[in-house]
Amino acid sequence: MSIESPFFERDEFTCECGCGFDVADSELLDVLEGLRYEFDKPVIITGGNRCVAHNEKVQKKDNKNYKPLTSKSQHIFGKAVDFKIKDIHEDKVARYLEKEYPNTYGIGRYNGRTHIDVRENKVRWDKR
Repeated sequence: MSIESPFFERDEFTCECGCGFDVADSELLDVLEGLRYEFDKPVIITGGNRCVAHNEKVQKKDNKNYKPLTSKSQHIFGKAVDFKIKDIHEDKVARYLEKEYPNTYGIGRYNGRTHIDVRENKVRWDKR
């Protein structure tokens, strides 16, 4: 199944565990396409959708105190991606997103990548 984007394919959003979860949220696609136009470089998705089981694995790996099934991760709803833009530092990308979407969305900074999700409320974090 294809998605309506000149820059992205559905398989870029697919859960890494092999379960086939491959939703491509249209609002998220709009944000990602905006990044592509703004920076004029490919947006490389490093982490897309996650089924609940795979998300639990990721959460436990990243947080030793994580309690099962407490995640509010937008990855499990197909509304989030982690990504990088070649030769553009994650701080520059995050600053752009924070300026464009000052009162909404989840924007996170990680070493070498940025997180964006299209939740309604504003959430920001820096995990570097």
